[in-house]
Amino acid sequence: MRLTSFLISIVAVAAVLTARSAGATGLYDDLPSFFSAGDSARTLLFRQSECDLGPYNASLLTGAFAVRPARRYEVRLDFQFPALQKPTGTAYGMGDMMLRATARIAGDTLDASGLFLRGDLRIPSGSKGLRPFSNASLEGDAGLEVRFTKSGMAIRGAVLRTIGGQSLHEEYFSNDARVTVGASAGMRVPKIVSLKAAAFFVRYDNGDERSMYLLSIGHDVSQQLMLELAGALEAGDGGARVFDSSVSFTLTYRLPYSRPEQKSESSESAADAPAPATDSSQP
Repeated sequence: MRLTSFLISIVAVAAVLTARSAGATGLYDDLPSFFSAGDSARTLLFRQSECDLGPYNASLLTGAFAVRPARRYEVRLDFQFPALQKPTGTAYGMGDMMLRATARIAGDTLDASGLFLRGDLRIPSGSKGLRPFSNASLEGDAGLEVRFTKSGMAIRGAVLRTIGGQSLHEEYFSNDARVTVGASAGMRVPKIVSLKAAAFFVRYDNGDERSMYLLSIGHDVSQQLMLELAGALEAGDGGARVFDSSVSFTLTYRLPYSRPEQKSESSESAADAPAPATDSSQP
């Protein structure tokens, strides 16, 4: 029953994704991957996104590598390669890189529930000509995330404060310090399908507001490989909003990991002990 209700909600909200609004040119924050933390020691992610920016369309290829240096911590590095189909021609190159880190403050060792500290750093590696995927300006954010499970659904919520970066408030582009509030609810039928709905609200210090709604469906091809299809819609002030709508396809590969075998102290001492002497005079 819960699965049926969840599917009906997805279909109802998905119908809204076809709606169009005014042109959007705000700075890209990659909110679609906000709640997609890796669940293994090493994870590779590739995502192809098609975004309707209003005046023109854009394609975005994202590559990410996540590692767990310790049980409580996860570090992830994202690379972005956008292609903007402008009326004057196609502009493409490397967008800003994102360095993300998550630390579990309290909760279970599987990271399914608990309190987490989050931090992101935008590394300016692209040119301003690739806006909204690059702004040639360093900025970072920090905040808290809570995770828990209720009625078979995985619930996550987070609040982040972003500071730094170049503050701009132009007619077709807006960027400033901001507060981001996000929440997601997902459920999974093992070996069949996983469903997730997420919503975000962003409030800029200059008064602009932005919201985004995302729906995704995924399938575990194997223990290592997962495929996901997602659609997203944004609303809010035209200068702050990044896109009108977007569709993305994600491939996630969990690299196999095995801890090296450790020899016991007794076996190591036995191996290091000298061999018994032999008497060469005996036959």
